[in-house]
Amino acid sequence: MNGIRLRPSKLRETPVRGMVVRFAFGAVVSVAAGLVGLRWGPVAGGVFLAFPAILAATLTLIEEEEHRRDPAAQDARGAVLGATGMVAFAACVWALATLLPAWLVLVVATVAWAVVAGLLYLGFGPRHGR
Repeated sequence: MNGIRLRPSKLRETPVRGMVVRFAFGAVVSVAAGLVGLRWGPVAGGVFLAFPAILAATLTLIEEEEHRRDPAAQDARGAVLGATGMVAFAACVWALATLLPAWLVLVVATVAWAVVAGLLYLGFGPRHGR
């Protein structure tokens, strides 16, 4: 079983261009989330900031580590399906927050996320991609 390891020496092996791209993606997504927040409020901005800020950087790391595109493409597909489920979660919280007790809103939103992400996975999961 592989554990999480910290290897600072690997930083020397990462090209400067790769680091710049990762930081730029994170900055652009963060600014986009801020603009969404200014236009539609902090809740909408938070939804955009919570997940996508790390996606691009993660995918470049995976693609670089695996030296091929398949693992990165599969992770991207899974991230999009999961993020779409998170939109369903956020929509449920937004619609139900003032109508039901908080614990019930979270249960309903979690079920909505699981159902949407699960159905999307069944429809567009790994066996469908290439």
